[in-house]
Amino acid sequence: AEEASSKFPYAGPDQTPPPQLQNVASPAALLEQMNAAGVDGALIVQPINHKYDHSYVTNAMKEYPDKFKGMLLHDPSLSPEVAVERLEELVLAGF
Repeated sequence: AEEASSKFPYAGPDQTPPPQLQNVASPAALLEQMNAAGVDGALIVQPINHKYDHSYVTNAMKEYPDKFKGMLLHDPSLSPEVAVERLEELVLAGF
């Protein structure tokens, strides 16, 4: 869990999931559940506890490109110019 939180930072200390969820809330664990249920693919919505750091969803899409698509979370605090640049970056990353 410590490794995951450093690789995919949480938005703050109050955004850290409970310990019992930290090792089961992974793309690999989701894929296991999907396979058991006969689900071919999933849309991963940007987790709010990572706020605007999209590295978790980006990693899941790169690791399993045929299984996962991502839904981004827009940062309303960005200026219009920076917001467009960030949106373009995320679209190119597969969101």
